Amino acid sequence: MFRALLAGTGPTDDEPWATIGADGSTDLNPLAYLDKWFTAYISERRDAPVQDILTELATQRFPDGTLPEVVDVVRVATFLFIAGHETTARLLASALYILAEHREPQDTLRDNRDRIPNFVEEVLRLESPIKSDFRLTRVTTSLAGVELPAGTKIMLLPGAANRDPAHFECPAELRVDRPNARQNVAFARGVHSCPGGPLARIEGRVTVERILDRLSDIRLDESHHGPPGNRRFDYVPLWILRGLSELHLEYEVRS
Repeated sequence: MFRALLAGTGPTDDEPWATIGADGSTDLNPLAYLDKWFTAYISERRDAPVQDILTELATQRFPDGTLPEVVDVVRVATFLFIAGHETTARLLASALYILAEHREPQDTLRDNRDRIPNFVEEVLRLESPIKSDFRLTRVTTSLAGVELPAGTKIMLLPGAANRDPAHFECPAELRVDRPNARQNVAFARGVHSCPGGPLARIEGRVTVERILDRLSDIRLDESHHGPPGNRRFDYVPLWILRGLSELHLEYEVRS
């Protein structure tokens, strides 16, 4: 029997998720810890361009030919960086958590690999990595009987939409064969669809395949998470991202 700890990515103790100001206010910018790194990266690329995406970002100009302020480019760069790995890390942690908590699907998925993509969709639906997102109404409109003037800021909750009982039958249940699991909005929809969604789905599928190939009897370490009916989990203290701070697993290595 082996034991594994899957830790979440993100700031260290020296660079925490949130900082408390002198007035007691809290800064909960989940990307703040990356600012100084990417400020240096963008400045370096402007001084010495190379063939990479950071150079493309650093050297892009406005229509009038002026360069954006470094801080504005940093905001875009850190967002792309986080979107490329942080959400996928949360997706993979959630997949392992669900496999360990609901152990019955392990053999089913191992023997029926064609079901793994749908399992990934069900993980995205149940444990959406993005907890909130925002939109700005361009024109006055009405939503669910509420009038929204043009310029209204709207906070979206993908996780709530993905558990809508009007769209997903018994939404709190894990159903590996759920026929409409792919209709989740974990990666948004339409023009707002996440461009990294297809890659994240592939990463999820391949990772689950490899884990099931190599491990069996994946289960939660009850010394850390408690017994069934009294589980204990800690989540990252953010209002944008949802994910476990750490996940302790036990498993058998397959021969």
